[in-house]
Amino acid sequence: TMSKAEAREIEITAASQSWTYDGAAHSNAGVSLTGGELFTGDRLVASAEGSVTNVAEGKVANKVVSYKIMNGEEDVTENYAVTPKDGELEVTAKAVTITAENKAFTYTGEAQSWPEYNVEGLVGDDSISATVEGSIQYVSQSPVENKVTGHEFTKGEASNYNVSYTSGQLTM
Repeated sequence: TMSKAEAREIEITAASQSWTYDGAAHSNAGVSLTGGELFTGDRLVASAEGSVTNVAEGKVANKVVSYKIMNGEEDVTENYAVTPKDGELEVTAKAVTITAENKAFTYTGEAQSWPEYNVEGLVGDDSISATVEGSIQYVSQSPVENKVTGHEFTKGEASNYNVSYTSGQLTM
């Protein structure tokens, strides 16, 4: 064996990864050699632990929890001065679109509106309640914008999503 002064310096780093929000916990146990060199025939056996589910958690540390350097079946870790570094795990916001529906009306003399909308992109049982405003009374007004004016999450974390609106049209 070598004395500590002779040990080869290496740096190992836990994996970093980003996922789009999907409601699941994400992890990556990977660890790679990021500095220095292993002696010929030696290999790194290591794992990392960390987990992230929601955007609001920010960048979560992925920590090296175990490592050894092997040569065949022999543990040769003592020949190295190992510096472990954390990786970063994060979840980014998922795109969600709220689209106001189109609606064609027949003239009745009354102002008509259609507050219906569709939501695309939510995960699991997360849900949104939206408000849609648009009104048409005369044929000559066609088309009128049917516009999403607001939303709130009735289930789920708003920070996990990037919500956008698409207008529809009211015609008569």
